[in-house]
Amino acid sequence: MTRRALDGLRVVEIADEIAGPYCGKLLAGLGADVTKIETPERDPLRHYGPFPGGEPDPDRAGLFEYLNAGKRRVVLDLTSGDGGEGARRLIADADVLIASDTVDLPPLDPGLVVVQISNFGQHSPFRDRAVTPLTMQAASGWISSRDPDRPPVQAGARIAEYVAGAYAALGVLTALRIAPTDRVTEVDVSVLEALLSTLPYPMMQAERMRALGMPTNVRQTPMLGVVRAADGWVGINCLTGQHWLDVCSMLELPEFGEQQFEIMMGGPERAEFYAAAQPWLSARTVTEIVELGQALRIPAAPVADGAGALQCAQYVKRDFFVDAGGADWSFRQPGPPYRLSKTPTVTAHDEQTPRRPRTAVAADPTLPFAGLKVLDLTTFWAGGYLTCYLGAFGADVVKVESIQRPDGFRYSAAWPHEGDRWYEHSALWQATNLNKRDITLDLTSQEGRVIAYRLAAQADVVVENFSPRVVEQFGLDYPSLVALRPDVIAVRMPGFGLDGPWRDYVGWALNIEQVSGMSAVTGYAQGPPCNVQGPADPIVGVHAGVALLAALDHRRRTGEGQLIEVAQIEVGAAITAEPVIEYSMNGIVRPREGNRQRGYRQGVYPADGDDAWVALSVRDATDWSQLIDAMGHPDSLERQHVSTVDHDVFDAAVAAWTRTRSPANLVATLRKHGIPVEEVVTPEQMYDLPGLDDRGYYEEFHHAVTGLRRYPGWPMRITPGPARHHRFGSPTLGQHNNEILGGLGLSRDELAGLRRDRVIGERVMS
Repeated sequence: MTRRALDGLRVVEIADEIAGPYCGKLLAGLGADVTKIETPERDPLRHYGPFPGGEPDPDRAGLFEYLNAGKRRVVLDLTSGDGGEGARRLIADADVLIASDTVDLPPLDPGLVVVQISNFGQHSPFRDRAVTPLTMQAASGWISSRDPDRPPVQAGARIAEYVAGAYAALGVLTALRIAPTDRVTEVDVSVLEALLSTLPYPMMQAERMRALGMPTNVRQTPMLGVVRAADGWVGINCLTGQHWLDVCSMLELPEFGEQQFEIMMGGPERAEFYAAAQPWLSARTVTEIVELGQALRIPAAPVADGAGALQCAQYVKRDFFVDAGGADWSFRQPGPPYRLSKTPTVTAHDEQTPRRPRTAVAADPTLPFAGLKVLDLTTFWAGGYLTCYLGAFGADVVKVESIQRPDGFRYSAAWPHEGDRWYEHSALWQATNLNKRDITLDLTSQEGRVIAYRLAAQADVVVENFSPRVVEQFGLDYPSLVALRPDVIAVRMPGFGLDGPWRDYVGWALNIEQVSGMSAVTGYAQGPPCNVQGPADPIVGVHAGVALLAALDHRRRTGEGQLIEVAQIEVGAAITAEPVIEYSMNGIVRPREGNRQRGYRQGVYPADGDDAWVALSVRDATDWSQLIDAMGHPDSLERQHVSTVDHDVFDAAVAAWTRTRSPANLVATLRKHGIPVEEVVTPEQMYDLPGLDDRGYYEEFHHAVTGLRRYPGWPMRITPGPARHHRFGSPTLGQHNNEILGGLGLSRDELAGLRRDRVIGERVMS
């Protein structure tokens, strides 16, 4: 029998749609025995599709099968005596219960971990507010003006719903480390906070602009972003000033090399630049542009839709997409979003291993990771987000940078005119590096590598997210780490994977969005694909955390460490599954849907005010009659029905009504009628959303250079568990050199020699 990381863990799932089942899917893939209870009404995804041939068939719904493969499935009427008793028996034999917040739970046995995902949190004053995925995106800042000629647009393919499910799985595995045997442990996941947690850049950027006396509503546009090539769309993504200069050289437009800021901020030079670049782009294929860009170390990638992802050479070589379906129907779906070397993940299994005894790991429920030593070799966001989480709840995290090449994230929204330590000003770097100690080591030097090896020999976990060749050239790859500590768990998070033809490609969050399909499903059918612009990095970190906690549980039981590989494009594809499933099932690449969703009439509409918008959804006939009443019975909609009214007619009528009223008036009116509606939140409003202070979502910490700042927390509350989201503020560069290196036994003279030779230091080397 193949060993899995979560063998013996029993899970019961009473949840539908995407978030709860995705949480269960992640646990099942790691070996947990998951039993899904459906009510006689069945999961709504059974009626959502995609279906073979496009004909509705609740027993052959592709997205439902993707989310629920590998689970035991039973149908129980929870309101009946027999059904309720059957559910109670299953729950009594479980370690974890994943429950919809609408389920009436029976009395629960002590020792059980119960996770519930709700829109605003179980104890929020807004718990009962009517919402849809569209209005939740509006409320959390996910809807933005990605296409300036049309209304702000949502992230497509219901990506946001997977995000909450991934955080729920992370919360479950965290809670299992502290679950007492004398009471139930509750994991309360807020969808709103999950979305805020994975897209904090806009609000932190707005706060920085406010502090500098600059407009807060200016959002930098990634350059070049998504552009048209001869045979499709391609993403060219400048992360650094050098990238920009290299792009201008590649496009044969060196005269624009000094205008990056003006073009990025939307100045008049922007249109001139794109007009000059388009002939060069139109004369070359996507493949030619990507290969040339990557040869110049420019983060360039194809924009893949459902068909393109299945044909992508990197996914094909790594056998990422797998067959699924039934005896008389089949489709292709994403495989597991991570790979564990000793406890392989699965997409389906029938084995039931003996149930494990219920035992907590951490003595202190407020510090579930106490005693865990983590060596953080990460850069930018995805890896740092994972280690920030571990440090928040007790792990001792040592972050390694160098004065020659500090973490490039330090330069995000920080400018040299802010002083000689301007690289300490990045709010997003600070938010990702709370709860850590920081040292500097020049790993190109023998002395620096020797110290790194000593630190690695003491570490339970080593995390890195560089391109593969970086840590390998320093002798910090997995085989080298095992030689230093046999039971180490190494988490490697390359953009494209540790093997395959794209192994050494450079990339960052926007490349992940583009290759995985996120960009292709976001935007309007008549317009270009749009970058979601943010969530890829944090959600990769969350998935890596799920895999790591499962591996730690396996090591606790067996003493065995392992390598965890988290290819970032594979995480992106796992939460953008629907387009691939639909194409493999029916040969259809569905057009981008803008702000629409199958089964609803909805959209984002202008309100009276400067760049003011509201998002609203009509879910059924009741919402329809209430909207008609709120609008004063307009002739264009009066005699129509929600299921047959033309989308364009609906949009025109609603927009004509909303643009005459303020956002506050629209929200108040429609909520009174029970219709899901939210104002589209702008970055400068995200810190002030009502209800978050009551839940303690934001916390203030003092930084030695920039003073007090507010930082986002985590979107789950564990009770009993950690009372706060973070333990302490972020460090300055090399702040803990003396403390950590002295702890290794280095003398003052030795430290002075390392500073003299620039192996260590506390200021960026000029």
